[in-house]
Parts: sequence; structure tokens; C-alpha cells
Amino acid sequence: MIENFIEELLEIINTFYNCYYEEAPRETKFPYLVIPNIVMTPLNSGYLCLFDIEIFNNVISSISVENIVDTLIQKLNGYSFKNKDIAFHIGLENANILRIQEQDLTSRKVSFSARVFGKGN
Repeated sequence: MIENFIEELLEIINTFYNCYYEEAPRETKFPYLVIPNIVMTPLNSGYLCLFDIEIFNNVISSISVENIVDTLIQKLNGYSFKNKDIAFHIGLENANILRIQEQDLTSRKVSFSARVFGKGN
């Protein structure tokens, strides 16, 4: 079930930005996103999955990190998905944007939560 969730989540995000699970390949071009981990908590029905989306950008990018954050919130907050194997609903968990600055690289992190249900849950 979690593998299906990760695949579907990446497919959604990759329609508007390049996103990877755990880490991006070295040759990835800016801007790109990474979901470094997913924390799962069992519920009476399904799971609560907490995940961060880290945004990596450089100073010469034509799109701002804030614009990427706005797009993520607009596209993912309230998003629902269902197929024959899995269903989930995503909500914004934390819009407190962490800023990390390293030379020419800018990074931000936005947190979301998802209620995930597998077939038979």
C-alpha cells in the first residue's frame, strides 16, 4: 500500500515539478523537489501519512521558491485520489516554511498529511 501511495504521489507532483523519493540524482536540474521520508501512523481505518516536500532551487532559476510553495499548496491541499488498490486525501499540515541558504542553493520544506486507505481497509 505505501509503495502505491508513493508512486501516485510522485506522479501527481511530477505533473508540475520534478520530484523524487528519498534523494534526487546528481545530474538533476533546478528546481527540483524531494520527499525524504514518510511517517506512517495506523488509524482505526487506514493510515495517517506525514510527509515533507523539500524544495531545492538555485539563484539563477526563473521560478521563485515561494512560487513553488504556492503551487504545491494549491495543487495538493484537498487533493483526493482513488483507484482499485488505494485511496487517499492530502491536506496541508504545516505551512511554516523553513529556509536554508547555502551559497547559490536555496531550500524550503513544506509539510503535508494524507489519510491513506488500502483495498480492504
